[in-house]
Amino acid sequence: MYKIITLTILVLIAVSSNAQWGIGGSIQRSVERKTKKHFEDKGEKIGEEHAKKGINAGLNEADKGVNKLVSWEDEQLADEKTFIDTNFIEDSDIQWKRLWFVSGKDVVFYDKPFNFEEKKGVPSNWYAMKGTDKNIQVDRLDQGKSILVAGKGYLTPKVENVETDYLSDNFTIELDFMMPIVPFAKPFNILFYAKNKQKENNISPIKINQNKIWYKDSSGYYPIMANDENGMSNWYHLSISYNKGILQVFLNEKLMIAYDEEINPTGVTLDYYAISPIFFKNVLITNNQEPIIDQINSGVYATYDIDYLAYKDRLSGLSGSILSKISKQLTDNPDLKLDIDVYFSQFDKADENKKYGEAKTTAIAKSLLAMGVNITQINLTYRGSVEQKKGSSDNYKSEAVYFRKQ
Repeated sequence: MYKIITLTILVLIAVSSNAQWGIGGSIQRSVERKTKKHFEDKGEKIGEEHAKKGINAGLNEADKGVNKLVSWEDEQLADEKTFIDTNFIEDSDIQWKRLWFVSGKDVVFYDKPFNFEEKKGVPSNWYAMKGTDKNIQVDRLDQGKSILVAGKGYLTPKVENVETDYLSDNFTIELDFMMPIVPFAKPFNILFYAKNKQKENNISPIKINQNKIWYKDSSGYYPIMANDENGMSNWYHLSISYNKGILQVFLNEKLMIAYDEEINPTGVTLDYYAISPIFFKNVLITNNQEPIIDQINSGVYATYDIDYLAYKDRLSGLSGSILSKISKQLTDNPDLKLDIDVYFSQFDKADENKKYGEAKTTAIAKSLLAMGVNITQINLTYRGSVEQKKGSSDNYKSEAVYFRKQ
């Protein structure tokens, strides 16, 4: 179905430290094919298993163990609960009720990576350290494409004005990453300048090593998530906001670090030394962070993180976190009504995109209703798929969900 992923650097270390990498640095199976078969075989048991293991999650007593409604209660927002229907949202370690982080409204850079990317070499939306082309590749992994890096290097987003300060004093950075647990693993860094395109500005980097975040003298931990049943490590969602002197770093929607410091970031670089390959996807940089309700009132709130996991027939756990923020606006404002436009473009075939795009739309609607939203407040429409092309601004739209006031 898909070609085997091959990495040629640090083979011996990768082989000895992580069983998923085989001789010559090759993954011993096509992950996507096996993932599809796994979920076809296991079906609805997955949600139940996650619910039993999930942090701060418990099955609704009335359901007597049936995989339906799961409630999660944040220790810092203990007077509120969010109910998710695990027929439609994956029960995972994403913390659904943490409401602090929201993306900015002006997209500076976005890369999934997209379907048109070739397997080998630096993906087209990035600059890379000279001589590292063979140690970077794009391939399908756990549905959708991911960027794989190995050895020492860096990736700098290609933005139109990359040599100038393209970040405002109010911006956000988001990405998903996966780091196999290996001995002597090194953290990757978020640098606050565009390496090799801008002058270094001596701002301390943010360091990330799977479940730990550092910034200067501050650090935060997130519980290590168990590997899934096919042996893969889990994806973590990193979110960073800088708002006029306040730097906040979140992992899986949980606040790790809050730092009060006036800095002047000018750009972004992912700097790494990957003992075993590191995976990146869904990289989003925005300016002008505003509360969701303010974005809706001024026009539209757009999110690119509501993912439909086709082979699981449900939304991702992060999707539940985002939808809980929308549901809060709707339940707090009963007169608020939203038109919701949904796109889905993960596959190459139009009929697959239509099938799963419509399923994504249904899952969003059902999830909002399970969270207490009145059916009269939402009007959802599946708008179709977008053909992803190099240099096209429509690429932003390919997985987007737009929330507009009626």
